[in-house]
Amino acid sequence: MITTKELGSLLLSLIILSFSYAFLSRTLFIVCLVFFAIILALTVLAKKTTAYYLEAEEETKLWTFQRHGFYSRSYFKNPFPIGIIASFILPLITLGYIPWLAVLESDVKGTSMRAARRHDFYSYGEMTEWHIALISAAGIIVCFILAPVAYFLNFSLLAKLSLFYAAFNLLPLGKLDGTRIFFGSKILYALLVAIGLIGLFYAFLMP
Repeated sequence: MITTKELGSLLLSLIILSFSYAFLSRTLFIVCLVFFAIILALTVLAKKTTAYYLEAEEETKLWTFQRHGFYSRSYFKNPFPIGIIASFILPLITLGYIPWLAVLESDVKGTSMRAARRHDFYSYGEMTEWHIALISAAGIIVCFILAPVAYFLNFSLLAKLSLFYAAFNLLPLGKLDGTRIFFGSKILYALLVAIGLIGLFYAFLMP
């Protein structure tokens, strides 16, 4: 279930992502709004569905960071929205040639039902890094599935956006999906990166 706070983050992300990719093109911006809405809806649905089957809850929110040093006092008073800032600054610096498409992160926690199960597959209530990696990977995998489907339906831009979105979110930075997957399973991470690189190669060849 998507909360009001999550919905607000998703709507803001939708606008930011569309601006970052379309930059100053109004027509492309409108198209990106539609296509990114599809991508965000499918990735969030995939993560929440996977979390449900793992008896966990997934919360989607804006990618932020607070710590800026090694000392215990080295924290910003309020979370710094690094994803939004990068999505604005990078296109401006590169005149729209390089967008930034990583603006969301996920928080995962076990449900009360999971905590109550102390046998069989779950011998503990806390979420393991492997389970968190699976939830994060679900969104990436959905993008990889969406890309060829969109391409064969003659929506090449949607295919490209889904591949670019997956590639940016595979970066092992902060609390992005890439970091969760990397620390949960380096084999899974390497596999997804390999698929992502192949996808990017074809994405740059698309019209």
